[in-house]
Amino acid sequence: MNHSFRFFMGSEKVPENLSDILELIHREDRESLLRELEGLGVKPIEKRAVRFWVGGNVRHIRLTLYQTDISGSPECVGFAEDFTEEFEFQQNILSHNAKKNAILNILSHDIAGAFATLRNLTDLAIGNLENGDTDPMENALSAMRDICMSTMSLIKSFLKKEFISSLSVPLNMVRVDLVSMIRDFIDQFAKMEPQHGVFFVFRSDFPIILMDIDEDKLIQVLNNLISNSLKFTSPGGTITVSLTDFGEKAGISVRDTGIGIPEAMKSQVFSKFNDHKRGGLNGEKANGIGLWAVKTVVEWMGGKVDFESHENEGTEFFLEFPKTFSHA
Repeated sequence: MNHSFRFFMGSEKVPENLSDILELIHREDRESLLRELEGLGVKPIEKRAVRFWVGGNVRHIRLTLYQTDISGSPECVGFAEDFTEEFEFQQNILSHNAKKNAILNILSHDIAGAFATLRNLTDLAIGNLENGDTDPMENALSAMRDICMSTMSLIKSFLKKEFISSLSVPLNMVRVDLVSMIRDFIDQFAKMEPQHGVFFVFRSDFPIILMDIDEDKLIQVLNNLISNSLKFTSPGGTITVSLTDFGEKAGISVRDTGIGIPEAMKSQVFSKFNDHKRGGLNGEKANGIGLWAVKTVVEWMGGKVDFESHENEGTEFFLEFPKTFSHA
């Protein structure tokens, strides 16, 4: 409430009480901050990100607040840090990274599909030669088949290593609009519908859902789930990503119209190394580690993941996260 704070916030009005300051904070951030203020005597608030309205613009502020009894009665003291430029820079980087992930996944899917077709043609040619034609091309065709198999494995290994490597990177939790973030991500896949033959649908019953999340890791989780759906969904099928607001929690579902998961495989879906592995419809090699990594990252961010699947009907994965992340 001092002069420095008013200068920092670009306000000439002298705040008379806490309510005047709270009016500058976004409504949803304000409600969660008030809950934390109620417990300030037990646990300080450290580097809490909130959004302030300053001159009609949004500023991203980190608040660190403590309760003190120096004057004989409880008082709230602390400091504020403006990280708006850092936040906006990070948003740009994450946006480009999301596009990169989507493009890599789509390219790998298309290339793997093309190589699978080439492999089948090669098998056919080898079969003809085995019927009596001993042309020297048999060795060349066999080598082509090996190259196709090796390249498909390399593509999947690259994507797997890219995802697994993120497990060693610390969480960078920021408050974002989940609806806008995921809609932009799905739009990148939708632009490639003519190439991969699977349609994408995005649904949200709420225009805005604000929550604390590591955007980069959530994009990788969704990228992995969508990649799996593409592997087991035939051309003409649909992949639907839906968002739900549960009050203090938010839900994300990824549903496809693919071939589903056999009953015998369901108990080991999230195992790091399971005994039931199967290739994709276009011959994509299974690595058996992707969904384990998904579960690990989701739980690391305070969420949980589950699924439902029926053979020849499709599979749906459910993600649920608390809107406010706790480091406890």
